[in-house]
Amino acid sequence: MCIPIDDAAMLCWLRQQVRVLEAWREELACRPEIEIAMVTRLERHYAWLTSEIMRLEMPGRAA
Repeated sequence: MCIPIDDAAMLCWLRQQVRVLEAWREELACRPEIEIAMVTRLERHYAWLTSEIMRLEMPGRAA
């Protein structure tokens, strides 16, 4: 069973997650013991999330 989700509220929440990832990126950049694998995973997730947000914001998108 699918539960309807308020698109505006969901997009707001997703944008907040992007801001959290951006803060995490800044924190990682300041650490001398940075792990490249962690940065790679974070960047991959950031790219995926931002592309999903753009897709959801497109007018006339398929549900």
